[in-house]
Amino acid sequence: MLSILKNAGNGSITYFVGDNVEYIKHLNNCKLFCKQLFDGLDNVEQIVVDDPQLEFYKLSHQVENQYTFNKNEWGQYNYLKGDNCDIHPTAVIGDGVVIGNNVTIGPNSVIYSKTEIGDGTRIDANCSIGTEGMMWVWNGDEKMFLKQLGGVKIGKNCIVGSNSAIVRGSANEYTILENGVNIAPGCLIGHGCYVGTNTHFANGIKLGGSSVIGEYNFLGSGSIVTPGTKIMCQDVIIGAGTTVTKDILEEGVYIGTPAVRLKSAKGKLSGIPNWRT
Repeated sequence: MLSILKNAGNGSITYFVGDNVEYIKHLNNCKLFCKQLFDGLDNVEQIVVDDPQLEFYKLSHQVENQYTFNKNEWGQYNYLKGDNCDIHPTAVIGDGVVIGNNVTIGPNSVIYSKTEIGDGTRIDANCSIGTEGMMWVWNGDEKMFLKQLGGVKIGKNCIVGSNSAIVRGSANEYTILENGVNIAPGCLIGHGCYVGTNTHFANGIKLGGSSVIGEYNFLGSGSIVTPGTKIMCQDVIIGAGTTVTKDILEEGVYIGTPAVRLKSAKGKLSGIPNWRT
């Protein structure tokens, strides 16, 4: 099984492009594409190549396609659905998708395989949940894209506004929205992102791949979080049009490009949800 580095377990295949063994000491009983041999990895088969990332991307194209949209003999898609759901007939649902109770899915939305949707969640019109992102490296003069093989997990009582897209995780990771996340229309969430409980996105938010947003935070219209960046605490407000390029470890209101802390987020702020009344 192909695996991202942090999730690599027994029998998996992963890659590492660095030279610090501390980042790979957790590996055991797996295969590792790497640029050099490392000491202290006795139970790891190390495969030395010039470009570990490229070899991993090539290997992803050998995995059988797991993202299909097949209808059964009654004309229904092959997915699991709970009670009292309202799924528009123009929605397309991938094989094996798991949908909880009281879920609404709007017109023309596409839900790819390896997606789980919790009870009471609403997916509005024209959304794409679990689509494939565009991770690539050069293979000579051509681009080699990574076939993303992960999934999406959306918690309970979430709202995904119309025309939003959520990219599935790479290899064996998931893009995760915890319970009560609200996403206004036109948001884009990259592969492997994590969004904490009751966080609210205004319209047009963009999260780069592998970014982390903690719980009870607010991102203003058109703001951007660059790939791998983390908002680790609660009560963070990102102003409209702000670009977050470094990890945020303190509550507060952040504005600008790059984001800087303006003031505390404690107290009454116009237009911002009062999380804990």
